[in-house]
Amino acid sequence: MGKQVTATGIERLFAPRSIAMVGASNQVERIGGQVYGNLALSFKGALYPVHPRDETVQGDRAYRSVAELPEPVDLAVIAVPAQHVTGVVEQCGERGVGGAVVLTAGFAEAGPAGEALQRELAEVAARTGVRVTGPNCIGYLSSAGGVAASFAMPPGTPLPPPGPVALVSQSGGFGSYIAEKAQLAGLRLGWFVSTGNEVDVNIAQVLRYLVERDETRVLLAFSETLRDPDVLVETAQRAAELDKPLVMLKAGRSREAARAALSHTASVVGSAEVFDAVCRQYGVVVADTMEEMLDLGMIFQDGRRPRGDRIGIMTTSGGAGVLLADGAGMSGLTVPEFPKEERDAIAAKMPQPFYGSAANPVDTTAQITAAPDLFQTVLGEVVGGSVVDMATTVTWARPGPANDAIIETYRSTDKPFAVLCTAWLEEFQKAGVPTYTDPRRAVHALATLARHTLRRPPPAASFTPDADRAGRVRGMLGEARTLGEGVLLESTAKRVMAEYGIPVTRETFVRGVRDSGPDEVAAAAEALGGPVALKVMSYQLPHKSDVGGLRLGLSGADAVRDAYRDMIAEVGRRAPEAMISGVLVQEMAPARLEIGCGMRRDPVFGPMVALGPGGIMIEMLAETALLRPPFDAGAAREAIGGLLGGRLVGGSRGLSPAELDLLAATMTGLGQLALEVPEIGEIDVNPVRVADGSAVAADALIVLAADDGEEG
Repeated sequence: MGKQVTATGIERLFAPRSIAMVGASNQVERIGGQVYGNLALSFKGALYPVHPRDETVQGDRAYRSVAELPEPVDLAVIAVPAQHVTGVVEQCGERGVGGAVVLTAGFAEAGPAGEALQRELAEVAARTGVRVTGPNCIGYLSSAGGVAASFAMPPGTPLPPPGPVALVSQSGGFGSYIAEKAQLAGLRLGWFVSTGNEVDVNIAQVLRYLVERDETRVLLAFSETLRDPDVLVETAQRAAELDKPLVMLKAGRSREAARAALSHTASVVGSAEVFDAVCRQYGVVVADTMEEMLDLGMIFQDGRRPRGDRIGIMTTSGGAGVLLADGAGMSGLTVPEFPKEERDAIAAKMPQPFYGSAANPVDTTAQITAAPDLFQTVLGEVVGGSVVDMATTVTWARPGPANDAIIETYRSTDKPFAVLCTAWLEEFQKAGVPTYTDPRRAVHALATLARHTLRRPPPAASFTPDADRAGRVRGMLGEARTLGEGVLLESTAKRVMAEYGIPVTRETFVRGVRDSGPDEVAAAAEALGGPVALKVMSYQLPHKSDVGGLRLGLSGADAVRDAYRDMIAEVGRRAPEAMISGVLVQEMAPARLEIGCGMRRDPVFGPMVALGPGGIMIEMLAETALLRPPFDAGAAREAIGGLLGGRLVGGSRGLSPAELDLLAATMTGLGQLALEVPEIGEIDVNPVRVADGSAVAADALIVLAADDGEEG
């Protein structure tokens, strides 16, 4: 994990009152000249160019080095050759500089020599306390602070007016592409930050800082990797508390893209499925494309929130209305028909005779153009409808009374309102009207706004480790560790899970294989009552059924004895090298449903708990609820309730409330186990047999991590 975000360090980096430009140049075609010119154009605080030879830079007195600066500035912007960067940051630390933006490339992205330079830079930053963004970045822009510490803007370009949207990108070049496209689309960017190789300050830390800024109301992020998942989760929780939507576009989702990200910024890329699940859990909106991220920024930036998921649609073309209604339905919105009195009121205001529809979508037909004053009247009826929580309409990108009416209607309501237009229109952008050029994108943005508003993530779950319980579990791992085995016996795995309140089958472990074995397992079966299963326990046979080490549905002492002898003989033939530790005698639990549950450790987000259809269906359906611990039973129940389109809970043969509670307990127990005992690397519980208000783990596999140690 990176350094903890501190108010003083991060504040001086991103809200400086004084700036030095190391590598400032009189040649505006060079990066040092361009960036210094951008700083000089917008920054109102003290600004110092640093150049080893020139007396002045772009008309300002220059200083030979950071050591000669007249004051310990808040921010140093560094654009010098890679081999000199570490020395400059060292000087910054000695001079009391707060933060540094390192624009220079040639570090970890450039091979072994660059990796060595980056390690040196990281060490100096950590030792001196200078907060560093970069290297290999294009800097940042802050309209509120008047800081243009970037070469993303052509020389002489003023900063855009302060706006509510912040864009953070690990990539510099493509980040500037997104920023320019965003402004063309009408997003009011107040911040643009490029983090580059993230030797110190990373995307999660920047977002954590920006979410607390009063001027920031929407956060957009383009990420190739995440180095501080805990900070991202904390940011997401804070964003939800403040109602500041966080939208993320994640690169590196495929194996091929992950390789590209590695070569670009020396990043570590985790599972895309896990990333999506964590975002869903904490209320982060995931965008699949750059255009979607900008679409969502557009609909979020005016701060309007719907009270429900009902949309009103008005068009002058029936075809457009059908496309918008189709998109709305497929995106999860409802298109309710207006009540009769409202339909009659709309129809009465139309030019007569009226050949359109007043039902919703409202089709005014082109005849309304003959009475342009009525356009605003009818649009107002649609937007103000009693069954409407949000609205959309269609227009053309040219001046006229219809577009004037759209702007006036937008200003007159607090309901979310998106316009489908043939192009981005300056008048709409000045008025803040969210504008889209494709029907599906317009209603998808509204639908995402509705989902984000109506489904708030639950409050953060707290978890206090139980040292005594963890100690007992570590004692159970002892035998496997002593024998150098990487897995636990099923019998031990279930004892571990029982410590965490996970319901398991009733069973007895008969240790060893000896002449009295048949009688011992028969006695154990009789004590359990009812049909039983016999399972060979061997560290070498985690998948015991593959070698005949499983017998099911046994009733009666003689049947149990015979099955025991036959099973031991078959395993001896098929796996003669396996050392048999004993036999597990287990009750046969009934099953109306079989569920699989487990835990894996993602390289970025750490432990993740999964639950989905189990048994033979686990590979066929491949749908799981994924949660990152800690989480509570309520979050687990909600995640399970979303499986199979809600049918796992709501279907005729779905889970009962008692069964749902037991499965939620299984998920929360696995999450607590993963947090308390990081020596456990993987857990598989398949199947959990569900029937008659019961849900018990019938089989379990616990795999130990390759190395001991606490989670990093």
